Amino acid sequence: MLGIALALLAVVQAPQDTATLDAPVYADEAYGVSVPRPFDDWVFEPGVGPQTTTVIFHPRAASLRDQLWGALILAAFPAPVDLRPVTERRVAATWRQLLGRTYAMLAADSLTVDGLPAIRTLMSGAINHVALDVEEYTIARDSDLIILQLRYPRGLPRDSIAAGYRRVIGGLRIRGAPLPEAAPVPALAESVAAAGIVPRGPWEATAYDALVRYDAPAARADMAVRVDLVNGGPTPADSVAVWLWPALALDSVRGAGANLVVRARGSVTWARLPGALQPQETTALTVYYHAGGAGAPLPAQLLEFTRSGAFVATDWLPKVQPSLDSAGQAVQGARARITVRFDVPERWRAVTQGHLASDAVSQGRRLMTWRTGDVWPSVPAFALGPYRVLARQEPGVSIAVWLARADSVSSETVDTLAASVQAAWSFCSRAFGALGMGEINVVATDVADARGFSGLVFIPRRAGRPSPAPEMLRVPDFPVLTREVARAWWGNSATPAGAGSAWMLESFPAWAAVAAQGVLQGDTVRQRLVREAEAAWRALPPNRDVPLGRVGVSGADAELLRSKGVAAIEAARRAAGEAQFREALLRLGVEHRNTWIALDDVLAALGPDAATVLRPYLF
Repeated sequence: MLGIALALLAVVQAPQDTATLDAPVYADEAYGVSVPRPFDDWVFEPGVGPQTTTVIFHPRAASLRDQLWGALILAAFPAPVDLRPVTERRVAATWRQLLGRTYAMLAADSLTVDGLPAIRTLMSGAINHVALDVEEYTIARDSDLIILQLRYPRGLPRDSIAAGYRRVIGGLRIRGAPLPEAAPVPALAESVAAAGIVPRGPWEATAYDALVRYDAPAARADMAVRVDLVNGGPTPADSVAVWLWPALALDSVRGAGANLVVRARGSVTWARLPGALQPQETTALTVYYHAGGAGAPLPAQLLEFTRSGAFVATDWLPKVQPSLDSAGQAVQGARARITVRFDVPERWRAVTQGHLASDAVSQGRRLMTWRTGDVWPSVPAFALGPYRVLARQEPGVSIAVWLARADSVSSETVDTLAASVQAAWSFCSRAFGALGMGEINVVATDVADARGFSGLVFIPRRAGRPSPAPEMLRVPDFPVLTREVARAWWGNSATPAGAGSAWMLESFPAWAAVAAQGVLQGDTVRQRLVREAEAAWRALPPNRDVPLGRVGVSGADAELLRSKGVAAIEAARRAAGEAQFREALLRLGVEHRNTWIALDDVLAALGPDAATVLRPYLF
């Protein structure tokens, strides 16, 4: 079948038939596919080949050499279409050859189009000396393949073109596409659910209001999360896809005061709303789920027990949009306010991102409420356990150290930890711009490595002591603390999306650790650390040294991102000059606060000299 795909998926340069169709919509009755034109002054040029039907739409009287046009390609296969290899072969055999040395893959997303599984690719390059971006959707309907190709010449305002192309995408209609109320969850959702991907839909979560109740005797955590939603799509919608970590068990979904009809497959649940919501209309769902309980201990991949009985949870809220695309890169989505109320045993405490709004004890239970502040985290995390809190007031910030009751720690150790966190926070505030946080919570857990979030840092206590001997708190090295504190900026305040996500998420915090040591210990130390990072990169096996722009957000390539990634940033700093580099980082941190940052934003801020130096590392 791939041999046929190569023949039919050649890039369309001209229609096979020169007759034009001046109509609002092109419809192919044989395939049951119709598509509107983006603007009133565009025309269709349909043609039929031996294996495909191809339709080009472009401005009337414009030349195709200007690269301002789109195409619809329809083909039938003898067997059901295996979408991913067809898409990959098209990119490799067609676009790489057509764009040549200018080719760059910007994004690859798994999603649904008109209820059918699809893959969206976004590429850039030049054709006939015209620089452009190409957005392409490959869609599978059983044994039919549908391709929608959209071209954006960079010499024209992208927003105005995109407005018309959105009409094309939103108006694409495919006969036989499953209706939401009757549709099974696409097989794609099950295969990628473990990676945190839910089929892309129109919904955006604007706020979460969660209640987490933990019962120690049953070792069970129950969660009820209200999700405020808005229909951000161009058409009415009456069903919502909700994703939970595979380790969590869904109990029910409620909306408008009643249980909703749901269908589950893998980690994705489709909830049918009482009626269709128009674009920009709002609704709310409450998702009930749990972890642990009788015969089902809390799963290690989500909730990590410590010997003191505490556990931590990360990325635990339900999602209505994917967090990763099919290339493993972070996906841009709406940021949401988060309020979390905890109901735990009286001797326990809970800590999460934001600020503590209330803390009360009643009838043997402790009730705590946390609300996000000026920074809305992109990755939610919390810790529960029999914690005691030691507070330290450092210049410019308060440090709260959360220790399990079994932890043994001296006052000097807490002072050292607080001073190190303050130094890291101070450096990152100067380098990336001050954040509206007055308190940093540092929580001792049995996680293997330190983990940083928005104003929240998990650190490992010293492992290996037999219980009930007290655990001696292990203070992470200053570089590790700096790296994890920097994640309040890279990954929370300003969250990377698209190609190069992993490089921005991992390498900039790692670079912050090197730069902070240089500030405190001198430039000689900085240069030595950079040389060590470069040496570690050169020592990697050849098959591990891949372009940084293609590395996925999986954690498997942390060593590459912390060595080659740091070397790339240092090379950019030298090319841009210290003053421009400092200004660029501050501008990125301030302008993208509580929003998303793309690779192009970084390259534009650093300037053309640094961008030229960075591209060989990235692509």
